[in-house]
Amino acid sequence: MLLTLTLLTLPKLRSCGQDPRLLLNLSHLPLSSNPIEITYSHFNPPSSSSSSPSSPSTTSFSSSPSSSSSQPSPTPPTSIGRGINGGFPCAACSVLLGMAEQLADINNNSSVYSALDTFCSYLPAELGNQCSILVHVFGPDIREFLDNGSSPDQICYQIGVCWDEKGKGICHLFPLKSGVVVVKERDYLTPLLQGMGGMGGMGTYPWVCNIPGLWQLCQALDRAFNRLEPGLDVDGDGHSPAEELRGSLWRGRDCNDGNPDVHPGVRPWAGDILSDTNCNGIQGYNASSGLGWEEELCGGSGARGLVYLGDSVGGHFHVPPQWFQPLEIDAEMFTNISQVIAAEADWPDLGFATGYRNSTMPGIISGRTDSLYLRLRERNRCNHRDYHNLARNGADSSSTLAYMAALARSSRDLPALVFYSLIGNDVCRMVPGNMTSVEDFRKNVLQALDYLESKLAPGSHVVLVGLIDAGFLYREMGRRYHPLGEYRKDVKYKDVYSWFTCMEIGPCAGWMTADKRLRRATSKRARQLTTVLRQVAAEGRYSKFDLAFLDNPFTAVLQEWVGHGGEVHQLVEPVDSLHPTQAAQALIADQVWRSLEENFPHFLGPINPNNLRIERLFGDQGGH
Repeated sequence: MLLTLTLLTLPKLRSCGQDPRLLLNLSHLPLSSNPIEITYSHFNPPSSSSSSPSSPSTTSFSSSPSSSSSQPSPTPPTSIGRGINGGFPCAACSVLLGMAEQLADINNNSSVYSALDTFCSYLPAELGNQCSILVHVFGPDIREFLDNGSSPDQICYQIGVCWDEKGKGICHLFPLKSGVVVVKERDYLTPLLQGMGGMGGMGTYPWVCNIPGLWQLCQALDRAFNRLEPGLDVDGDGHSPAEELRGSLWRGRDCNDGNPDVHPGVRPWAGDILSDTNCNGIQGYNASSGLGWEEELCGGSGARGLVYLGDSVGGHFHVPPQWFQPLEIDAEMFTNISQVIAAEADWPDLGFATGYRNSTMPGIISGRTDSLYLRLRERNRCNHRDYHNLARNGADSSSTLAYMAALARSSRDLPALVFYSLIGNDVCRMVPGNMTSVEDFRKNVLQALDYLESKLAPGSHVVLVGLIDAGFLYREMGRRYHPLGEYRKDVKYKDVYSWFTCMEIGPCAGWMTADKRLRRATSKRARQLTTVLRQVAAEGRYSKFDLAFLDNPFTAVLQEWVGHGGEVHQLVEPVDSLHPTQAAQALIADQVWRSLEENFPHFLGPINPNNLRIERLFGDQGGH
C-alpha cells in the first residue's frame, strides 16, 4: 500500500538522466492525487454579505495578514510532506520489502522477488503495471542484498531509496541483521525522488497542467486537496453533485449545479413550490392547505445544518490493517485502493460527524454508521443533506484558519450547529516539541470564532471540543504487535513509534515515544489548550451564535469502554494506533449527542412533528 502511496505522489517527473530504468510511464496517474505534500495559498474571506465561499488569493503566506479581526490569518501549516532519510518513499520501501519477506515465507519459501511480483499482481491494472516495473528494475539488486543477509531497512539504504540525512544511523522498522555493513551501492532512485514534489499552489503545478484540457483538472485537484473545496462545482456555490474530490462525501450534495442559489443549507425561496432550492428533497404545493410543502412541513421547525471543523479524527482516517498483514492479502482487498488514496484515506461518510451510510467496502472497513448529522436529520427531516465536514488530516488551530475559507455558508442561510474540534495536532508534531503555545492557540481560536461570526446565520450554535490526552497510548499499545509484526512476532508498536520518531513521519511524536518526560509534557500542553477552550466558551461574546464547551468525547468513550471490561486497542486503528475505529466512531457520536441533550438541548432543535408525513410524501428525499 505504501508503495502505491509513493506512486501516487509523483505529480511531476523531472529529467531522470539516461538510465532507462528510471523512465517510468506515470502519465496515467492523477496529476495531484497527492495526500502527502501540499502547500496552501493565503486567502481573504469576503464580507458577510457574500453567499459564496471565499476564494483563496494568490498571495503567499509570507504576506502580511489582514488586520480585520473577522478574517483568519493563517500561518503555514506543518508540511504534510513528512520525513527525513528519504521520507515516505523510504518508509514505503521498508514496509514493502518487509511484507514481501513474509509473503515469501508464507508461500512455501518462494523468493522475495516472486513475492513482490505477486503483491503487484494484486493491485489494480495500471498501478500493478507500474509496481511490476519497479520490481523488475530493482529486483535483482534486492535479491543480491537479501542473499547477503541484509534486512528490509538495510536494503532500502543500500539501493539509495533511504539515506542517513542527520548522521543518526539507520532508521529501522524491522530488526537489523548483524554483521551487515550498509554502503549505498546503488543510486538508481535518487534522481527520481528529487523529481518528486507536491502540487503546491497554482504557480508550482507540473508543466503538464499547461497542456490544453488538463488545466481544469489541475484546478479541480487544487480546490479539493489544497483548499477543501469541491473539485467539481460548476456554479461555484461550494457544493457538488459528485462524491469525489471533496464533494458529497464531505458536504451535502448539490441538486442543481447550474444555479449558485440552489444548494443545501440555503433558506428556501418562495416555499420551494417550483423547485427544491435547499436540496432537502421537499418541494411542491399542497392544494388542500394552499401552502408549499416546504413551508407547511419545515416552516418554524427549527431546521439547521451541521458544520464540522476538525482534523483526521473528524475526517475518520482509516488505513485498512489487512493491507499490512501478509496472511490476509489477496487481490480483492486492493480493488478500491485508488479510491481510498484519492480520499486521503478518510471516510467522512462513515464517521461520527457527518456519516450518512454504512460502508460500501465491507472487506476493508465495516461496522454500523452513526453520526451527529444522521441524528439531526432523524430529529428533523428538513435537515436532509445540510452537512459540511471541513476536517483535514493534520489540521491544527493555525492551518484551520485557511481551511475555513471553504465554508459555503452565509448569514442569509439557515442556522448551523458548528463543532470546532481540533483534538491533537496542536500538541502532536512529527518532531518532539514545537507545540502551539497557549497564547497562539487562544489567538487562533478567537480568530476562527470571529470568522464564524461573519459567516453564520443568527441563531447558530458553536461547540468547542477539548483536546484528547493520549498519554496512555504508549502504555496501552507499546508492547502489542503491530499488524506488520503479527506473523513473525518481530515488530511491536513501540518499534513502530521509534521508527516514526527516527524518520520524523509519525502522527504524534509527543505521545508515541518511550520518553516519559515528553509524554507528560505533551499531555500537560493538551490540558492547557483545553482550558483555553473552556475559558473562551465561558466568555461567550458573539451575537450570531452561543458557545458551549465539551470535554473530549473519545476520552470519555475510552474510559467508559475500559470501565466495562474492554481494552483500549479494541477502539483504536491498528495501523496508526491513534485514530478511533469504525466502532469507536459510532460510540463517539452517541457520547456527543448525549452530552448535548443533557447540557445544551436547544442546540439540537425541536423534534419535527411532521417527520412521518415527510417520509410518506417524499421517501428518502432523493438520498445523499
